[in-house]
Amino acid sequence: MRLPRLPLPFLDVRAGERGKTLGMFFYFLIVVAAYWFMKPLRSALTVEQLGADAIRELKMITAVVSAGVVAAYSVALVRFSRERLTFLVLGAFFWTLLFFWFFFRNYGTVKVVYYCFYVFLDLFMTVNVALFWTFLADIVRPESAARLYGVIGAGGVIGGVVGSYSNTVMARVSPADLILYVVMAYSLLFGIVTLVARRVRTLPHVESGVIARSGPSRWHDAVEGARLVARTPYFLGICVVLASYEFISTVDDFALHKAVDLVFRRDGRVTSLLGTVLSGLGALTGRDVTGWFTHFAGLAVNEGSLRSFFSEFFFSVNLVALIVQALLTSLVVRKFGMRCALLVLPLIVLAVSTGFLLFPAFVLMEVLFLSDNALNYSINQTSREMLFVPVPREDKYRALAFIDMLVLRVAKATGGFLLIVLPVLAGASTVEGLRWCMLLTIPLAVVCAVVSIFLSARYNTVSNPGGPRHEP
Repeated sequence: MRLPRLPLPFLDVRAGERGKTLGMFFYFLIVVAAYWFMKPLRSALTVEQLGADAIRELKMITAVVSAGVVAAYSVALVRFSRERLTFLVLGAFFWTLLFFWFFFRNYGTVKVVYYCFYVFLDLFMTVNVALFWTFLADIVRPESAARLYGVIGAGGVIGGVVGSYSNTVMARVSPADLILYVVMAYSLLFGIVTLVARRVRTLPHVESGVIARSGPSRWHDAVEGARLVARTPYFLGICVVLASYEFISTVDDFALHKAVDLVFRRDGRVTSLLGTVLSGLGALTGRDVTGWFTHFAGLAVNEGSLRSFFSEFFFSVNLVALIVQALLTSLVVRKFGMRCALLVLPLIVLAVSTGFLLFPAFVLMEVLFLSDNALNYSINQTSREMLFVPVPREDKYRALAFIDMLVLRVAKATGGFLLIVLPVLAGASTVEGLRWCMLLTIPLAVVCAVVSIFLSARYNTVSNPGGPRHEP
């Protein structure tokens, strides 16, 4: 069965690539949309049922469990073919989603379910995204990756907006029904993978049986990656940047949820940044901007509940990420270079964190989290991925295996651990008391900025086609 040609002449998708490109685009879109559809629900349920302070322990638990799951995934890569492994993982998450639907529907008061759901959602994103890129790497030729990865990766950015917007529209739907919607959307992946696999088998330029074979061990790659990173300043710098951001993200995530919890318990309602902006515009113009936006976008803004807050807020995050990715990322990289692209996130985080330390207002905490996440999912992620372009392919995968399996997990666990053992940082009873959390993020933002300057200089040296080429 031949799929219709993509009506996008400005995209360099060639004959024989259209079917798998379209299929993998929607694969990524559904995975990311499902995650962002469930994330506002998880945040609201965690604050309501467990309290924001539980996030500190949950961050550590998630890091430990994720390490075990990634290790198991590494073993599975060796034992199962890519196609079979994909179906096994999809099946495991499909039945787990049904498990949560059943428990939210029948045993919603059992606290342990909410702990499990928090950890599950991180695993859902980590494993599904890793599986997606593994499967994609086997069906796209290296020389085609530069043309196709951007097109396919756009599915993730769009999926974030679709998922968070859908959750906002359905903010009053019960948790069990929301999970059921995810189950129905996620089940489409079985058909997509089947169609893509059949299409790939008919392509003459794809090595015969490539998706029917198992792959290399990630454990072996991680061990070799640790040795490689230890002797290569360029890779050490990348590890510092990635670990610093993961640590900052962990602290900011806790601080936002804690601030929301405190404001909601104090006022009985909480207004999202989107609602604050719309109310401000209404006051300036003398018009009902909030009502107009609600009618136009179909979103009930400023309801004040925890569910509506997180739905509106995460929708804002993904919308800003989409705008930055579509309008600014390419422009910044092309016009101002890698140094500017790498410095955007740490400098903005540094500025807003310092602002919150000096003037601890709830709206500044929202701005910090939004800029942190929106820029990470757009310009920062793109620039970080570009750092690996001048790196030999084998070294890249070994370093990434080490980073995924150890560096990021340790950084997240360390962030949660420090928030537990330093109660002066996290034991705040007011939003103003959360200002001391910035004493963790500000120094790391400075470190991240300094190391980013080093990385950009090294990147420009090895990527300069007119000069001598050196290994990073």
